[in-house]
Amino acid sequence: MQLESKGHHDFYMALDAKEYFEQEYSAEEIVEAGYVRPLRLDARDVLVVAHFTEDADASYFDLSLPDQDQPDAAEEQQILRQMSRVLGCGIDTAASAEALADDPIVGPMLEQHQGFKRISRADFYEDAMRLIIRTRISHEATKQRMVKDVREGWGTSFEYRGVNYWSYPRPEILAEVDPADLRDFGISKRKGEYITGLAKLVAAGELDVDELEALSPQDFYDRVVKIRGIGPSSAQFLVLRRDRADAIYPIEQTKSGANSNGMLKWLLPAYGLDIKDASRDEIDEVVNGWKGHEAIVAHYFYYNWLMGELEKQHQSSAMKTSK
Repeated sequence: MQLESKGHHDFYMALDAKEYFEQEYSAEEIVEAGYVRPLRLDARDVLVVAHFTEDADASYFDLSLPDQDQPDAAEEQQILRQMSRVLGCGIDTAASAEALADDPIVGPMLEQHQGFKRISRADFYEDAMRLIIRTRISHEATKQRMVKDVREGWGTSFEYRGVNYWSYPRPEILAEVDPADLRDFGISKRKGEYITGLAKLVAAGELDVDELEALSPQDFYDRVVKIRGIGPSSAQFLVLRRDRADAIYPIEQTKSGANSNGMLKWLLPAYGLDIKDASRDEIDEVVNGWKGHEAIVAHYFYYNWLMGELEKQHQSSAMKTSK
């Protein structure tokens, strides 16, 4: 199978963002063997290996299922759809770069880091489960371990090139788990209730993850913020992880001024604005300039920050070595 990616896409740039990947992954193994990803199809779980063609201007991925029954037509469409979401193939970075070229902050970022795309999960259910587990835990290794424990406990295990990979648990399986059982992994009972509650909604058909992908950013936000365990900041994070460039930055107007539940507190200072002091007109002027490309803005702000942090680490290591 071949999966094309819109716009410029240099997959290897995302390997610098360790928090995008699960605990069992290493950048070296991905470069050598491909990006290995368990997926939940309707009738079975499969292990997909994605090989990047290394052409950022005409990028695509070769997808294969080593040592497994090959997919039928319906399964192939599921694999292509899920892997597109994982890799961000539906996000047209070239179109965003053109539309935001005159933005004094984001324009240069898009030019400097051309080809970067975020890594996500295969659907909303996986993204939301992972986010609930990781929320309010500062230590990255602990976050990854907890997510792995849940996948290893109730997901499907695969082995490829001597490495074990685990799928995310199927919702119908996790829906039957006692939330208290997750405490064995350091996950609080309340978080356990959020996770199994999410699984129950999906398993019962009360939450259609495919339908969520098609909703407008506002409708998506309004729907998922009502799910127990997903607050306003988490809902905004999740709308940024879909396979599309648009998103939403909710703003509440309080007596003390504007208040953002998520990314704007981080984004606006680059434009000389403080979310608490800026007028709504000033905020809208900036945000409206991103219209249709809001997710791209968040992704490139993050990657630009990450590159700055890695450069600081490199300089610090170089100074220690020179002493």
